[in-house]
Amino acid sequence: MVIYPDGVWYRQANLEVIERIVQEHLIGNKVVEEYVFLTHPLPETSLVSCEHLIEA
Repeated sequence: MVIYPDGVWYRQANLEVIERIVQEHLIGNKVVEEYVFLTHPLPETSLVSCEHLIEA
């Protein structure tokens, strides 16, 4: 399971772990360290313009 834009990758994401991640990370803004196996946050300049996709 990965949470972006934080870029926190979780392992062993069973229902119990997902509930903890939702409560602690998504709601409480605290990483659940015991299940993290990688962190790779998006860079600050990651906003991408999609204007080129709009047909004239």
